[in-house]
Amino acid sequence: MAFNDVEISEFFQPLELYEFKRGVFSWYYTSGDEDIDFSGNIYLSVPLKRSAILSTQDLGKTSLKITLSRNVTFLDQFIATSPTDIITITITRIHASDSDPAITFKGKVINVKLIENEGEVTCSPIQSTLRRPGLRRFYQTACPHVLYGVQCAVIRTLHDVNGVLTDVSGLTITSSSFIVSINPTFDSTHFVGGYVEFVVSGLVNRRFITDHNNATGVLTLNLSFTGIIVGDTVTAFPGCDHTVATCDGKFDAIDNYGGFPFIPQKNPMDGKKCCLNI
Repeated sequence: MAFNDVEISEFFQPLELYEFKRGVFSWYYTSGDEDIDFSGNIYLSVPLKRSAILSTQDLGKTSLKITLSRNVTFLDQFIATSPTDIITITITRIHASDSDPAITFKGKVINVKLIENEGEVTCSPIQSTLRRPGLRRFYQTACPHVLYGVQCAVIRTLHDVNGVLTDVSGLTITSSSFIVSINPTFDSTHFVGGYVEFVVSGLVNRRFITDHNNATGVLTLNLSFTGIIVGDTVTAFPGCDHTVATCDGKFDAIDNYGGFPFIPQKNPMDGKKCCLNI
């Protein structure tokens, strides 16, 4: 029987399936009173509730709040700091008397709040991306491209540096691989604006680099890593200040430079006279 037919029939027995996905890892939960095997995945029965799914023209009011029991595995990754990569969510509605599913919500996790014995997960619908401006590129000297992005076209694996940590202290990590004597091209800002990746159990954790001491090999991060210790290996990627000199000299990618470095210093539209009266 089709989903809509069951939804309005006397066999109405709805169940909701929640899939959280981060990279290659997924977590499956259900609002039902027992575990459910659906499409080859086991959805675990956990204490779970959510707010209403709204359909409105005001996309700022369409966020969805899901409250889970604090001991679910999915929430463990938010204990210290939130993941830096995107976590998507898909809510599928089925009926106990029928296997025909219907996706009722699809979006991404934007915030998680841990409160005593519960975790409140705030999600935004996929259509919230429509709030982004269509034309975002400005007439500016600096390059607007995201470093290592599609438009930038710099291949990050050609510039990455692996380092075994010799010291971990708060927001700083140290490795001899980041010292200028190891690589003469490392100036004092080589990694500033870049990021460090640390892989734990197959999940990539990323922190941005705010400072680089090329004499001691110390990188200062915006947030500390959870569970990182001396002897662990991290991968650092250099940053970019989006200038012509850096694009050409550091990354050899001047052909993809997206800024306008030769903008005239004088604005012809400022209302001032630009020629002599005759």
